[in-house]
Amino acid sequence: MSFDLYLAGLQYFANPMMFVTSFFGVLVGIIFGSLPGLTSTMTIAVFIPFTFGLSPVVSFAFLLGLYTGAVYGGSISAILINIPGTPSSIATSFDGYPLCQQGRAGEAIGISTVSSGLGGFFSVIVLSIAAPLIASIALKFSAEEYVGIALIGLSVIAIISPGSTVKGLIGGVLGLILGTVGLDPISSYPRMVFGKAELLDGIDSIPVMIGVYGIAEMFNQIAKDEHRTVIAQKLEKILPSMKDVRRLIPSIFRSSLIGTMIGAIPAAGGSIASLVAYGQEKKFGRNRDKLGTGVIDGVAAPEAANNASTGGALIPMMTLGVPGDPMTAVLMGGLIIQGLRPGPILFQQQMPFVSSIFISLLLSVVFMVIIGLSGARIFSRLITVKKSILIPAVFIFCLVGSYAINNSLFDVFVLIIAGTIGFLLKQIHFSVAPIILGMILGPLFETNLRRSLMLSEGSWSTFVTRPISLLFLITVVLILAGPSLLKLVKKPKVQCEDEETDDVRI
Repeated sequence: MSFDLYLAGLQYFANPMMFVTSFFGVLVGIIFGSLPGLTSTMTIAVFIPFTFGLSPVVSFAFLLGLYTGAVYGGSISAILINIPGTPSSIATSFDGYPLCQQGRAGEAIGISTVSSGLGGFFSVIVLSIAAPLIASIALKFSAEEYVGIALIGLSVIAIISPGSTVKGLIGGVLGLILGTVGLDPISSYPRMVFGKAELLDGIDSIPVMIGVYGIAEMFNQIAKDEHRTVIAQKLEKILPSMKDVRRLIPSIFRSSLIGTMIGAIPAAGGSIASLVAYGQEKKFGRNRDKLGTGVIDGVAAPEAANNASTGGALIPMMTLGVPGDPMTAVLMGGLIIQGLRPGPILFQQQMPFVSSIFISLLLSVVFMVIIGLSGARIFSRLITVKKSILIPAVFIFCLVGSYAINNSLFDVFVLIIAGTIGFLLKQIHFSVAPIILGMILGPLFETNLRRSLMLSEGSWSTFVTRPISLLFLITVVLILAGPSLLKLVKKPKVQCEDEETDDVRI
């Protein structure tokens, strides 16, 4: 069936505009995705009006190029200036920026590009072959399963946070508290709005993210003299060696699988996928003890996951009419504007169009790798721009991007406050990543927790009587208690070895 779908859509690619629009979409997506504040969702939304006069297949070749390029583009600023262009690139900065500080920005971008390409290719294969199966599994998920997904993301915060685990959990809780600001999702009762109408919709996580990563980082570079020294980048190793790629294949495959599966779960998205993939790399990777210090494994895992989530997120959108993340929600609007209704009927009545989507997504992944690798030298040289030019430019991009989200000066005030707080937290070595992740996961967790308890009339047993929900809860326990249990298991063995050694000595 999948092979027939591909053949049905090949007829559209006799039109050169399919290639031109896909290439241009990827290029624009990378540029916008790498700029602080110009998120991938915003990029797609801004350019949808430009597709009104195009045919559905050509317009979606362009939009899918934007989608793929913007998700990948977020890693560029995360690696070069420690400002994730998108929330899904937060985990990339954990090792990407330390690599840049070591003068290996080109290598980091190369690994990011290849891993993103392999993750995207994997998701296209899964989308075209196993879409109905994965969509049917996701369809069975209810509020209890979403609580488990959110708990997995929150528990991983404790693992990935550098330094104290307690600080990581405190940051996560603070993020959850910030996520409760605004109207109650169930009763619409205003919470912690303090008479401010702008807070009724809650605190947007994007200005907060730009503030704690962008503004705070600029403050940090101004305050510390050593950050004013331009680090010479090694540009001779942009294309990763086959040895490195082969070594990273298990991590990339594992992360691609995680990204595709989580992307297929509605409302999960690439931010959770990259976070979980990084957490799994920290537990099972070959260089797990070095993660956070600047190793390519820490770039490959989250990038493979968040780019694999793109194809995964299209699965529920296309087969069920349920967007997998905010970006596919905008894409679904683009489909409806073209007179097409996502869902099972789309597969029955519009098979050639569905086939063109699969091929267009694959084509955008190819263009992403070509543009990423060929432009890596240019991207790496961005770091050599004088600080007197770079810092004001980043400030302007942060301010404009934050304002452009809702055309609100209130978001600019949020940006400045978050940047100041983020700078102060950096001075006491307090990681800001858990705060952002807590804000992203908070609404998902709260809404589904309360919905589950309402439907079960307050019975907590509903979370263990559903098999999938129980599996997620067991996973959470293993994530949190796993390291301690492993130490308990290993300790007796070490003692036994010591006793045997003593016996031999006697």
